[in-house]
Amino acid sequence: MKLDTLNKYFNGTASDDERREVLAWVEESPANKEEFQQREADFLFASMPDTEASQAATTHILNVIAPKRRKIRILNAVASAAAVFVVGAFLWVLHDNSRLNSQVASLTAQNEKLIAIPELVQGESVLNYKVNPGVKGRITLPDGSEVILNSASTLRTPARFENGKRVVELEGEGYFKVESNPDWPMYVRTSRGVTVKVTGTEFNLSTYSDDAALKLTLVRGKVSLLDEKSETEVVVREKEEVVVGARAQLEKPTRKTADMKLNTSWKDGYLVFDNTPIREVIKKMERWYGVDITVADARVMNNTFTASFRSESLQQVLTLLSITCDIHSKIKSPTEVELW
Repeated sequence: MKLDTLNKYFNGTASDDERREVLAWVEESPANKEEFQQREADFLFASMPDTEASQAATTHILNVIAPKRRKIRILNAVASAAAVFVVGAFLWVLHDNSRLNSQVASLTAQNEKLIAIPELVQGESVLNYKVNPGVKGRITLPDGSEVILNSASTLRTPARFENGKRVVELEGEGYFKVESNPDWPMYVRTSRGVTVKVTGTEFNLSTYSDDAALKLTLVRGKVSLLDEKSETEVVVREKEEVVVGARAQLEKPTRKTADMKLNTSWKDGYLVFDNTPIREVIKKMERWYGVDITVADARVMNNTFTASFRSESLQQVLTLLSITCDIHSKIKSPTEVELW
């Protein structure tokens, strides 16, 4: 097995075909599995900083493999803690094959694509960007990619991308312009269990938790929707809209040619409706203007609304609703609106 392929497997940049190749090679013989474990240990050591703690930890591990080698004393508590951590990690690699075995079992059972989505490691290095209702935000990611966040949205991202992985988490809506790198895909995770795999593209992703569905619109480039649980992958075509229902049934998404103005013009300051059910109109208005809207008469929900706004005030939008849909309104406070 080529060392380059194994290193790509360890750092998370291997393609699906390369991961299948590695797992098939590991299962061929015990010798291959032992070599795999040793190579993974070598990779772990190579990524460690050249400090006293790492040197002591490496020596301790070598003593586990070859007890006759001279031991190096760990001089202080900090070094000891680091050594214990790395020794534990190595022993897990050396003795616990459950992770590898589960991957092989999954590959054998599915006999299709192996979908492994990296996690966003939580900790002090993770940044949380939150955009409140009524405003928009623009974020530059560590690799130079750009995300425009719609109202009431949150993006979680590491302070820097490491180990060959670009992973972020989105709640709400974002327009992504991702720096192209086919060998280093970006993963946009959502709370719905669906992840967007990106190699370089522009797309709009709407995944508000209180919406009925997740909606992805591909402007240009290449993306896939992944469901790690069901091992499902849906490749999205340019200018296509893919909608996944509340139960995240990625096996049966709704696909159609995207209405770019309707789906993406919000980033340019436009609020657009096209025969949109009033229930969705209310949600968008609440996020756009930062208000809470209550409905006093259920018959309001029987309407649809078509209009396009750029800089109109809330009162102007409500006036047009009254003219076109016979929906009455009252602004009760700067953040409260009632419809009937």
